[in-house]
Amino acid sequence: MSKDILFQIFNKTEKKKVIDEEFISFLETIFPDKSIDAIDSLKKGIIKYIYEPSNRIVWAAKGENQEHLIYPKLYCSCQDFYKSVVVKKKRKFCKHILAQVISEALNRFEIIKLKDDEFKEFVKELKLNI
Repeated sequence: MSKDILFQIFNKTEKKKVIDEEFISFLETIFPDKSIDAIDSLKKGIIKYIYEPSNRIVWAAKGENQEHLIYPKLYCSCQDFYKSVVVKKKRKFCKHILAQVISEALNRFEIIKLKDDEFKEFVKELKLNI
């Protein structure tokens, strides 16, 4: 169900190619009172890490003090995802997952290429910040 909604958002964003009042109103119907948070997260930055030579792809959202690991349409390492999605089941996804979907549809993200052996360090840093 939530993946279907995220695919809808991706398709609408890709067709529209702009974030305007109409688009934000659309987001509000899906993600009440949190769509602006998702847009703010998008403004802070979404990163697509590409690890070579394996070509492993990992997404991250820049936060206030750390990056949040994102598995698109599935998981985010932020506290809100854990509390509101996993524990309380109030929502199907967090603002970072929504921001990642929008950034991918708009092709508005940073790409960082790293070596495969640097992946463990990335995960280790995330664990220290959780």
